[in-house]
Amino acid sequence: MNLFRRTRHRLARRPLAMALALLGPAAAKAVALDPLGPGPEPEPVGPQAVFNADFIHSANGAIDLSRFERGNVTLPGIYRPDVLVNERPIPGSRDIAFRQVANSESAQPCFDRAMLVRFGLDTEKLANRTASDGTVAPLDDKPFCGNLSAYVPGATLDFDNSEQVLRITLPQAFLVSRARGYVSPEFWDQGEQAAMLNYNVNTFQVRREGRRSTDTFVNLNAGANLGGWRLRHTGVLSMADGSRHWRNNQVFAQHDITDARAQLTVGEANTSGEILDTVRLRGVGIVSDQRMLPASQRGYAPVIRGVAESNAQVTVRQNGYVIHSTTVAPGAFEIDDLYPTGYGSDLEVTITEADGRTKRIVVPYTAVPQMLREGTTRFALWAGQVDEDSVAETPFVFQGTVQHGVSNSTTLYAGATASNSYTSGLLGAAVNLPFGAVALDVTSSRAAFRRDGVRRGVSTRVRWSRTLSSTGTNFGLASQRFSTRDYLGVVDAAALRSRLRRGLPGEAIGGERSRFDANIGQAIGAGQLSLVGSLVDYWDSRSRGVDYTLGYNSSWRSLSYNLSVQRSRLGDVFARAGNGRRNLTDTTVYASFSLPLGSAPAAPNLGATYTRNDSGDASLQARLNGRMAGNEDLMYTLAAGRSEGRHRPSSTSANASAVYRSYAGSYRASVGRGSQGSTQYGLGATGAVVAHRDGVTLAQELGETNAIIHAPGAAGARIESHAGARLDRHGNAVVRGLLPYQLNTVSIDPRGASHDVELESTSESIAPRAGSFARLDYRTTVAQSMLIHATKPDGSPLPFGASVFDDTGQAVGVVGQGSKIFARGALSGKRLTVNWGEGEAGSCRIVIPESIDGLKTHGMHRSMQTPCTTSEDGIAMRKAA
Repeated sequence: MNLFRRTRHRLARRPLAMALALLGPAAAKAVALDPLGPGPEPEPVGPQAVFNADFIHSANGAIDLSRFERGNVTLPGIYRPDVLVNERPIPGSRDIAFRQVANSESAQPCFDRAMLVRFGLDTEKLANRTASDGTVAPLDDKPFCGNLSAYVPGATLDFDNSEQVLRITLPQAFLVSRARGYVSPEFWDQGEQAAMLNYNVNTFQVRREGRRSTDTFVNLNAGANLGGWRLRHTGVLSMADGSRHWRNNQVFAQHDITDARAQLTVGEANTSGEILDTVRLRGVGIVSDQRMLPASQRGYAPVIRGVAESNAQVTVRQNGYVIHSTTVAPGAFEIDDLYPTGYGSDLEVTITEADGRTKRIVVPYTAVPQMLREGTTRFALWAGQVDEDSVAETPFVFQGTVQHGVSNSTTLYAGATASNSYTSGLLGAAVNLPFGAVALDVTSSRAAFRRDGVRRGVSTRVRWSRTLSSTGTNFGLASQRFSTRDYLGVVDAAALRSRLRRGLPGEAIGGERSRFDANIGQAIGAGQLSLVGSLVDYWDSRSRGVDYTLGYNSSWRSLSYNLSVQRSRLGDVFARAGNGRRNLTDTTVYASFSLPLGSAPAAPNLGATYTRNDSGDASLQARLNGRMAGNEDLMYTLAAGRSEGRHRPSSTSANASAVYRSYAGSYRASVGRGSQGSTQYGLGATGAVVAHRDGVTLAQELGETNAIIHAPGAAGARIESHAGARLDRHGNAVVRGLLPYQLNTVSIDPRGASHDVELESTSESIAPRAGSFARLDYRTTVAQSMLIHATKPDGSPLPFGASVFDDTGQAVGVVGQGSKIFARGALSGKRLTVNWGEGEAGSCRIVIPESIDGLKTHGMHRSMQTPCTTSEDGIAMRKAA
């Protein structure tokens, strides 16, 4: 897959001494010792192709086509190509000097030791080979140009001048051993210093029987990135019928701790809850961030070990699909960089020897969230004050957890919480077994109260996960039981302490006695049957809480449909037995389908939904939704429905809504009317404002990690894979959705930009840090372009292949078929010279008007038809005309 789809032109050449200085300190030192200068003149090399001019009919005699006989020759200078090492892109732009070397018509790239180390070369492995092989030159700090194989045996170079891509092949034996998807921390981009404001505004109004109710919510996420710190503040402003209320949700600052592969958070945040109960704290935390690991090292996947008798191919399959394949040398091998592939299905490993013999082994592979890869460790440390709405006081809490993959199939984990007269500890293990992955942990808590003594309790939790590929069944089950009544979490203990200090009874604190959760999936035909449910027992009630959703979704040709049944139980988990609590239940049947009306890109979808509950209430709704033809950024939905019930009259309703997605945000509008006289209106807007060094940019809603795109002069160009995102009039855009700590490629679609703008690159890659505003600069050239249909004064065509120059001698085009010239540059008022031979008889001149903006367009470009004069008098007459 080509990650770099771009069209580049050669950069302007500069003195080579400056080029070597840009290579780094080692290169600068080498210049003083051994100035490279312009390099030797290239030795004559035979043409790559020969064209017979006799096949081109021209009244002007033979045409010189010699300049087309050589390929795209690379001239000496400084280039900034994309570098691919063994087809793996190396992030980060860099200037690379090209110099002329002996026996090469094209200039060759220059390297030094530091640059090759950045490309992944293991200098120790190379030094061992160099010491034993006298034919290999030692690699030192002195730069060299071309002939990479003289320093790294087996290495090759290939520079694509038109695409500006430098492909380097280095033998695997000389590369640093790294997991797939590895991006060195030195390439993690901290991004721009920027300020941002993300907003989501929504207002909803209902009118009925002369009364009106209006609710408005404004969600704001503001922040700034300064010196590696990400400062964030989130809050909500709610307005309802004249009242206003502002609520702060979170204020925090984050910074990467690269060496620990962790994030430092200062402020308000929630603990993860993966091992211990989640707590909202106001304090400081240091938490492992697995996103800093290579993609092939995140999550859990088993290590595959085996022995090969010869050079063998190892193929790993899951559910019949190949997920990994590699070649290993004779002897023991180990594959520890499998990508996580969910929580189930064993792996089938096939070892194919050089003589064709095969061996197959099965590696059990099921996982629960607590499992880690062998040798991997995760940790989290938190300290701060409890910041929960249910707790009147703010006790200080310390919480810490640690997980470690002790073997290929076992992960041990532990956690502890300490607060005001409260402690709890957890020990657990997650094991990958032949019948599934099991995680078992036990938590013990102790809470002391002046008015209520000491409460001690134990909570036991078991989780199980398993996939049966033979039947297409996927089990994800978890059973959790609170073994004793006096078990308290840290938030429950803080809430109980607050009640006791206010003289309130403490029996209301306590809740679930046991809980059983199930998540089961079963493939049936072309669809999937799923069951998600929970069964909960309470200490202070003999009843049980039962919630479940049973559904089946599938498709037939272009028709998609879904059937489901949902049951829920409503009640108060803290209510005491016999106090009159009503355990209300509701069961709802749901059916829906969706069908595209045609195959065109703008074809709408027709859908319908039917619901009915056990109270006799039923509703039927039909909808039509799609995108406006010719404007993919405008989406619409039209709906009509009817509802009826046992205790209320039937009613009908009609609704319409539209969403417009622009580069500056998304805007929503809706209106509805019911048969009972009620009307509804809604308006909404979502977007962001980002201030950075190139100005202030309006953008769509931001994500955690974003990119600032800067392409001067390319206003109107779209950003691929980001619907509605375009460059503004300053050539700036902000896009969301970048994956932190791994390579991201962002591409620009030039359509929509001025035809006078040429993008030297349309794709750039970067590995941003989490929460950053990564900057992507796209080099552009703004120059006038036009299509000229020129003929000699007698109407005969100009010679094919003739060169076109401006009055400064700069080449601006070539005569093509049909005597047409595509010229580019500062053309207004210029006098162009068409040259195909010696003297006045081998040239003519074209005069461009002082203003070309009013010229008619031919396709995407301005066009004009004019004679090419061969005398100064003709030029003067043309100007006078």
